[in-house]
Amino acid sequence: MARHEANLLPISERPLPEGPMWIDEEAFLREAGAQSLKTETTYRSGLRLFADWLQHYRKAGYSRKDAWPLAPGQLTTDVVLEYRGWLLANRAKSTVTTYMAAIVGYLNFLDGYDRLPDTMQLGKLQRQMARRQIERNQAENVIDLDLARQDVPRIVEYYDTLPLPGDNDRYNRRLTVLRDRAIVRMLYSTAARISEVVSLNRANVGHGRAAYATIVGKGNKGRTLHIRAYAREAVVAYLAERGDTNQALFVSHSRNSGDARLSITSVHNVVKRAVNALHLHESLSAHDFRHYRATQLLRAGMPLEVVQEFLGHADVTTTRNIYAPVLGVQVVTEWLDNLDVTPRDALNDPNSGYAVDERVQNILDTL
Repeated sequence: MARHEANLLPISERPLPEGPMWIDEEAFLREAGAQSLKTETTYRSGLRLFADWLQHYRKAGYSRKDAWPLAPGQLTTDVVLEYRGWLLANRAKSTVTTYMAAIVGYLNFLDGYDRLPDTMQLGKLQRQMARRQIERNQAENVIDLDLARQDVPRIVEYYDTLPLPGDNDRYNRRLTVLRDRAIVRMLYSTAARISEVVSLNRANVGHGRAAYATIVGKGNKGRTLHIRAYAREAVVAYLAERGDTNQALFVSHSRNSGDARLSITSVHNVVKRAVNALHLHESLSAHDFRHYRATQLLRAGMPLEVVQEFLGHADVTTTRNIYAPVLGVQVVTEWLDNLDVTPRDALNDPNSGYAVDERVQNILDTL
């Protein structure tokens, strides 16, 4: 039995692969297991079982003939839910929870890099799952992530207050600081996906003076990014000192990059540098700007349909399902703030039917 578990896939009993079973699996596991080798190992097992199940039972067009690592492009919401049903029938409840956390975490990781298949609807998946967890990097629920995301404005402040070198040196430090300021302000202003931000050209933003930018977003659908004054100011300051002819809005300024368009990974690194310097929650990434802005605006009273348009969601249901847990907490809290009664006040309420004698009052006074 030990040999079986150590050397063979659990369903098909094929030899274990030497490498990952999914594209981008290693990058996801590095983040998910950053604080725990056990988490990384367990998530790897969960993704491996999922791939084996898909291939062995020929689900979603996968088969044993498919070479590893598998591409996630054939995955659908329904097949993930079908797999969850199989897990519930064949594995312990704790295993189901952990293995589904691995899969949903992987899907959210792909979404953060704009690589989630169009056939996957995370909102529908999360709605159907009992725990309603939004999994990214580690097993944390949306409320915990929302608390961590309240530090997103500090990331903007970090780059705004970072000392700006007087002159640009051979390492382009001044240009890099100006660029990073513009990036985090743009992420904050637009709540755009990272892939959408790095795809921007100077002309898209009117060389920093346009209040709107029309782009082709996820699913090849056109949408408008809203560039607020604080973001335009940073972009203008950055472009004013660019000496290259690259039409990309954000470019690399490292010595050997040749002013190439900035990559998604580089934008994540910009945010991670601030996260590490400020000792913020290790899960925070560039994608959290998008989630933070959505909940911020919803809390301020922006209608759900307007937030949907702002985020570029094709379906308002997606917006509702992602942010409902956070807003539910807010609604209940607001009602409690207005209507809640302390035990002492309840006893002293003449309409409560209770009379507080001196002995009870003395006890209450000590609380």
